[in-house]
Amino acid sequence: MLIFIDLDGTLTNTASTIYKPFKDGVEQLDVLKVPLIDGAIQFIKDLLSQGQKLVIVSDSHTKYVDKIAKEIFNIPAISLCDKPNVEKILHSINSDAELIRLFDDKNSCMLIGDSWLDIELGRKLGIRTILTQFYKIDKVDVRDGLGQDWKYKKAGATYYANTFYKVAEILKNPLQNLLTLEAIFHGVDTDKAVKFHYTMRSQGFWAFRCLARQEDGECDPFARADMYKQIDNIARTPEFLAKLARACSNYLNTACNSSDHHWDFLTYVSDKRTTSPPNKMKEIFDLVECKIKKVKIFEWSDSVVGSLRNNPNYKTRREFIGKYLKINTSVDLKDKNIIVIDDQFTSSATAHEICTQLEKVGVKNILFVALFYLTSHIDSKGCPDCGKPLKIKIKKSDGKKFYSCVSSIYGGNGCGKIINIS
Repeated sequence: MLIFIDLDGTLTNTASTIYKPFKDGVEQLDVLKVPLIDGAIQFIKDLLSQGQKLVIVSDSHTKYVDKIAKEIFNIPAISLCDKPNVEKILHSINSDAELIRLFDDKNSCMLIGDSWLDIELGRKLGIRTILTQFYKIDKVDVRDGLGQDWKYKKAGATYYANTFYKVAEILKNPLQNLLTLEAIFHGVDTDKAVKFHYTMRSQGFWAFRCLARQEDGECDPFARADMYKQIDNIARTPEFLAKLARACSNYLNTACNSSDHHWDFLTYVSDKRTTSPPNKMKEIFDLVECKIKKVKIFEWSDSVVGSLRNNPNYKTRREFIGKYLKINTSVDLKDKNIIVIDDQFTSSATAHEICTQLEKVGVKNILFVALFYLTSHIDSKGCPDCGKPLKIKIKKSDGKKFYSCVSSIYGGNGCGKIINIS
């Protein structure tokens, strides 16, 4: 396996801004004084003993990176100057026969790092990524996204780890550590979810969890925007629905068994009467196997006009939901704990508005579970005709991906060129 590993914040405890002069190459750093993440040296030794090919990838200054890579870890390094610098890392790969051979099998490659820039680099390379969190953030770093919890989770990492032990376990069993709804399409049952949000309220908590990535742009092959598109396909199959429900059941059963709380109701964000296919979410909800009592709590107004997709931002989305989605008052919800299932998590407007409505009628603890979350966007290659960025799109009919230079007809400013992805 070819493993690219970030340096600062992943192997060395140098993410703090106090180390910036050294990382910029302005001041000389005494290698003996470099603070390491606990277990970093043994982690590297263990991987080398397994025959893995390790390469440090960093955007710090070359003389800083090379000295640490050679004298502490004894592995090669690539200094990118700036992340995500795909061109430079590909140049380094293509200049080394061993790296060329290993990188040819992208399913045997991994990138490990602690910031959204690392994840974006991995996505642009088309390889799996592990987002680490080995240290406590002392200051928000706007560029790297350090300390900005939402930003690095929206980056779309394949895996998450807060110890080297967990990283090693992922490397050993990659399929068994996929998000539950990504794993199910590889014939594997897991209970993994992205923990997007948790906040204590005056009477309980709100928690948001997501079961798969809906990639926007380049990504590793395990993200499933193609499967999200199939939810809206009127020709979706019973087998497809069964897989969605099974993955959801896998997560819910583990969440319920490991929780200190008794969950009273399981519900879902209901479908509008104009939704196509009809009963889009209800069919999935009915197939979910869980010990919690199922009830229908939400109902769209008959006067609903438009859709969430026509509302481009968080504010207008919340206003739309608040206006048209109502709670069924015939169900006694006071002091109850409720789990809500929805198909997609984008701006979090739906999750926050639903939690707000439930809290107003006395609900205590709320777990909002989305089947898919939309990752941050990554620009693809440029259009060969007009030079503008191509976007990866997916055909609803068969789930196949293609590059599109989106024209003004569809809200873009491109020439309309289409390139199929083989």
